[in-house]
Formats: sequence, C-alpha cells, structure tokens
Amino acid sequence: MRSGKDLLANSWFYLIVAFYILAGYTTLVSGDQIASRLFDEDRYFENIGAISLLASSLILFYGFWKSLKSKKIDLNLRMRQIFFIGLGVVFFFGFGEEISWGQRIFHIATPEAIAAINVQDETNIHNIAIFEYGLKFETVFDLMWGILAFAVPIAALLSKEIKRFVERFVVVPYLGIGLIFLFNYLMAKAAFVVFQPNYTFDFLPFAQAVQEVKESNYELLFVLYAINIIRNLSAD
Repeated sequence: MRSGKDLLANSWFYLIVAFYILAGYTTLVSGDQIASRLFDEDRYFENIGAISLLASSLILFYGFWKSLKSKKIDLNLRMRQIFFIGLGVVFFFGFGEEISWGQRIFHIATPEAIAAINVQDETNIHNIAIFEYGLKFETVFDLMWGILAFAVPIAALLSKEIKRFVERFVVVPYLGIGLIFLFNYLMAKAAFVVFQPNYTFDFLPFAQAVQEVKESNYELLFVLYAINIIRNLSAD
C-alpha cells in the first residue's frame, strides 16, 4: 500500500477498520440487553448496513456524473460509466432490500402474494424462500467482494498486462480493501468457535447474529471500495 495524503493508501487506516470489525464481533457476547439494540430489525448493524449501501450507490452515481465531464471520451470511459451505473444500481437495490423498501418505516402491509412466499412476511426479495434456502444473498456478497476487491487487485498486481486490460473496464482498487473484506470473512468463521459458547441472546439464533455483523461490515467496506475507485477516477 502506498503512503501519502490518500487515507485509503495508509496502512494505519486499515488497522483502525480491522479493530472496528473485531469490536463488532465481540458484541456477540455483550449480553441480552445490548444485543437487542444491535442485532434486531432496524437496529445498529442493520441500519449501518442500509446507510452504507445507500452511500455506496450515491458515490458511484456521483462517479458516473463526474465522468460525463471528462474531455477524453473513448470506449474505456464508456465501460467505466456502465460499471459505475450498474454497480450503483445494485447497491441501491441492496439498500431498498435492507429496509424492505420502506415497509416498516411507513407501516405498509405486505401484499398477500409476497407474504405467501416470503419467510419473514416482508416486502423484499432476499427473504423469499428460493433465496433463503437456495442461492443466498450472502453468497452474492462473497462473490462481489471476492472478485471486485480481492481477485482483481491481486491479478493486476501480478501482471502488468492484466492490470492494463482490467483498467480498460474498471478501476483497480487498493488491495488493502480486499484484505479487510477477507479479514471480516475469516472473523465471521472464527466467531462460531470463539463466541458461540458464551452467546445468550435467545431471540435470535447465533448464526443469524453473526450474519448481521458480517453483512453490516461488508456493506460498510463497500463504501470504502466506492470511494477508492472514484478517487482513482479523478486521477485519470
């Protein structure tokens, strides 16, 4: 990682983020009173995740708008614009899903057709049975960060040819962001060994509590990813 004025290029920044992630998992053994304020619907971790997805989408939409002002119009720029808009839409969709498209905020009843197939009786897609028990959104998250924030920068680091090819379509992010994603993934796995024996919150299964922390961290890290590729864009 490079040093300098860019905060995302500073190794100390990643240590702070890693500490935040570690602290998040320690709340699994914080006791029922605190846990109810962190893991339940519309509580800390879910709210942080939803806000982060919205922020990520807005950052990418800003990147698209900024790219429209570029004096150098070519195929590479057009591909990046498609990337910004496409990923921004994905994050905005994730934001809507996290808050069930405002259902709980505006006290909107779930349509009967959706309630019949939604395991949590909510107006969203990710809790529909086929996604809950089949292709899970957790898997989609893992694929996204694994490819965009981890595999891409590693491949670009190993080969200048690959780096040049990738940068025709997307901006190569700092590898440090991918390593923090990986740290969060490993911490979620370790939580089952380290924290499960002392977990006491009866109203939410341990695995779901871990998932709340893990997804919230992923969503927050995507903000860093979005900022990174937009900042790199300004240096083009």
